[in-house]
Amino acid sequence: MEILCIGDAMIAGTSFERAARVLGEANRVVGDWETDWSQLQHRRLVVEQQGPGVEPVPQFLAHHPDAEMVLALFCPFSAAAMDAMHHLRVIGVARAGVENVDVTAASERGILVVNVMGRNAEAVSDFAIGLILNEARNISRAYLSIRAGGWRKEFGNSSFVPELKGKTVGIVGFGYIGQLLAKKLRGFDVRMQVYDPWVHPEVVEAAGATVVDKTTLFAESDFISLHARLTSENQHLVGAAELALMKPTAYLLNTARSGLVDEDALVLALQEGRIAGAALDVFDVEPLAEGHPLRTLDNVTLTTHIAGTTREALTRSPELLAEQVARLLDGSHEVSVKNPELLEEDAVKSWLVGAAKRLGRTVK
Repeated sequence: MEILCIGDAMIAGTSFERAARVLGEANRVVGDWETDWSQLQHRRLVVEQQGPGVEPVPQFLAHHPDAEMVLALFCPFSAAAMDAMHHLRVIGVARAGVENVDVTAASERGILVVNVMGRNAEAVSDFAIGLILNEARNISRAYLSIRAGGWRKEFGNSSFVPELKGKTVGIVGFGYIGQLLAKKLRGFDVRMQVYDPWVHPEVVEAAGATVVDKTTLFAESDFISLHARLTSENQHLVGAAELALMKPTAYLLNTARSGLVDEDALVLALQEGRIAGAALDVFDVEPLAEGHPLRTLDNVTLTTHIAGTTREALTRSPELLAEQVARLLDGSHEVSVKNPELLEEDAVKSWLVGAAKRLGRTVK
């Protein structure tokens, strides 16, 4: 069996190859999609916003039409790419979001899409707390003042610089990251509210938080942290109407997807001082253009899409993905598959059993 191990500037193909050894006896072929870091950041953002079809079929895929499995991170898998690989049966991506995979096309072709939930949840939830403290307490602004030879003590929020104790934190999206954020925030003795139409109330209550509707969360929260997946339904989840609900002393944080926020509406709210500030790790266009108005504001913290980038999150991702694929081959139901309905199809069941035997795995 041929397994393609495709890396990029963030995780090398060799890392996927080492992880794939746990799957069994196979021809593991190593390649890379985009090895230039700055280009990767641009291309992955375009794919996430417009879908994998925006990219041409990677030559590495086209040159290996007999591969049955592919393990990757950001490499795009469009319908055309799948059609170039006549025997492909598993696409594995070492991330929670599968925006780089046309899941509908995969389902139509009987290709299972396996992902890794929570691979960078620790990293992003840590970062969100860092952004809360940095923006509210003016940490970066004080540092920049000292770097410039000053000793700044007055800031736009000087009359209401907050402590976290007793404040209300609104968490939008309560998956792995949102739940970890809630767990870590409990030590700050805050009140937590959650808006997530898909979450079970008992999960929220167990985390010490309260389920509320969107209007309540935006109106009552002192800090609002976004951790939802971007879909066609929640594009610009935070627009002018939601920003108008926020307190003038409240802060908005986004470490999820830029499309969740109407960037123009946010800029206007910040310029007019209608909210206290914002902290953003994601943007509609990256890198942020030199003349972008966000770069001129004094009430915003900007970072370079690094919330999920820690040593641990990167090094363990291929291993977590390989573990998911191994469970799939072993017949486990505890696998993160984006199109699980395929697991009920006889052809897919037959391929999984046959693949496990050819890999030398013990078939249960």
